[in-house]
Amino acid sequence: MANPLMYLEFGAADVPRTARFFRDVFGWQFRDITATRYSSFSSGPSGLSGGIQHLDKIEPGGGMILYIAVEDIETHCKYIAAAGGKVTKPRTEIPGVGWFALFADLDGNQFGLFTQHPENAKQY
Repeated sequence: MANPLMYLEFGAADVPRTARFFRDVFGWQFRDITATRYSSFSSGPSGLSGGIQHLDKIEPGGGMILYIAVEDIETHCKYIAAAGGKVTKPRTEIPGVGWFALFADLDGNQFGLFTQHPENAKQY
């Protein structure tokens, strides 16, 4: 697959409580299970990685972002706009990790694009 799904992000009012829930129910491993603003997880050696971010209010259907790995964020943002989607956050650096952008599809569902920093050997 040329552009695999590679990262899942969703919100929670209580990040540590939610991290414990997913750890206990699904066995996901958390790097920072007690973090109150953001906690990163792995769903297994060949599974999707992700993160839980703190949100004061969870909007039904609006709290999850699925990231898609791409080689060139700017080019894909042009493809998205040409196809009728909307870039909601332009390419933004995550220092030492890579870059991301957010977009809405034709129905307003939010997704993310991600490009890993070439010097970062760690897979997310």
